[in-house]
Amino acid sequence: MSSLLACYRLWVHPLRKFPGPTLAALTEWYRVYYTAINEGGWLEHLEKLHGRYGSVVRVTPWELHFNRPDAFDDIHVAPKPQFIKDPDFYGSLLTPNAVAALSDPHEASKRRHLLGPYFSRRSVLQLERVVQVTVDTLVDRLCMYADTREPADLFLGYRATTLDIITSYLFAQRFNALDSPKFRHPLLIGLDESLKAGWLGRYLPIKLDKWLPESFLRKATPKIVPILDQIAYIAGKLDDISANPPSLHDVGHRALFSVLFDTSKSDTGGDPWVFPRAQVIDECFSLQFAGSDTVGNACMVGTYGLLKNKEMLNQLRRELDEAWPDPQLPMTWEALEKLPYLGAVIKESLRLSHGVASPLPRKVGSSDTVIAGVAVPARTIVSCGTYFVHTDADVFPEPKKFKPERWLNGESRALEKYLVAFSKGSRTCLGINLAWCELYLIFANVFKKLDLEVWNTVDDDLKFLDFFLPLYTGNHLHAQIKVRNTTPLAPSTIRQRRYNYSS
Repeated sequence: MSSLLACYRLWVHPLRKFPGPTLAALTEWYRVYYTAINEGGWLEHLEKLHGRYGSVVRVTPWELHFNRPDAFDDIHVAPKPQFIKDPDFYGSLLTPNAVAALSDPHEASKRRHLLGPYFSRRSVLQLERVVQVTVDTLVDRLCMYADTREPADLFLGYRATTLDIITSYLFAQRFNALDSPKFRHPLLIGLDESLKAGWLGRYLPIKLDKWLPESFLRKATPKIVPILDQIAYIAGKLDDISANPPSLHDVGHRALFSVLFDTSKSDTGGDPWVFPRAQVIDECFSLQFAGSDTVGNACMVGTYGLLKNKEMLNQLRRELDEAWPDPQLPMTWEALEKLPYLGAVIKESLRLSHGVASPLPRKVGSSDTVIAGVAVPARTIVSCGTYFVHTDADVFPEPKKFKPERWLNGESRALEKYLVAFSKGSRTCLGINLAWCELYLIFANVFKKLDLEVWNTVDDDLKFLDFFLPLYTGNHLHAQIKVRNTTPLAPSTIRQRRYNYSS
């Protein structure tokens, strides 16, 4: 039987004419090897495959991967009806019930319609103070490093900032990750381990977290205990609110739970959540970590790029100093958006941090289609990773170099269609507005108020492995911190100051 299947896949299957390794055409275990055995090595190997076979490669018996930027739009934006998210891929993720993982486009549309207003630009502007107060705390903590002259771990510092922002925004309750010694909050440390475990576990025939008792998982995999604790925290919040609905209003601002809570169901004694409890937990968990990783990585990549090039750093500072003469007064997101070089730095940081590392597969519908000029059979799984869009040399000359200036020439508008760190189309990242707000406020406040100097970090430390999200395995980006001479505030004064925002 296996011989017949092999013959079918090699000589009869609709994808038989597409180039690629013979072993990949025979079995998905070809990819599993580079993902699981050669841990996180699939993206690097995929780049080599395109170098050998061309712009489209058969990577499994039923899947094609494209490396041309126009393929990304054809897959994610253009199809009518749209290609669905591959159920096998998304169903194996840690949060299969979250909107980002839903394969049914109609169900996803309903969920996004419910959640979208909470993440709209208008909503983010109304809660900008939540972001600013947390960014103030980051600057505060970094000033303490200026006092002690100990190098600061900016990799964890930025992630702690984004974790505190997203938990404050979603739950109206900050986790205080920035208060952890050296920013080593258990949840941040556990996240990378859970990322590896979850990504490799998708190839197991059963989901261990569904079949094994939590008590066993806690003992067998202690590094992911903070993740289990976070899931328990979310579940506990749901139970508390179910038992006491008025507690929804006992927080500083409207939290995500209020969007997901149905008062009419609560009044009748039924399940008070707009969709089943397991889905609510997945949604909260997914939004929390999607909201902390992409922005934190972009800040780390951009900071390193600026600190390695003093001319770029000085240009950013000149722009900030001219537009923002008094750092004692906060500068808003809307005002910062008008600064062209700051915007260019942020876009370049997103380009080189990529968002999600792994190609995100879609399933072609019941009719044949065309992707990047290539005829593709019906029901084929297709993908085009953001990494390949962001490093295409025809679109971005010298693609591996950090060059904010590429976004300032007359063709910068045309380039923006190829910035896909938040994906594109109807399934673009829900939290994109919050992410942009975070990026502008973090970059502006850090580089306006502080002098940074790279410490014990080299280019190779910014290489990453593909575990769905980028997993950086080198030395964390560290920097020596000084308060900028142009800042008329002493570190102790900065630590005591808090901006006064109206609700």
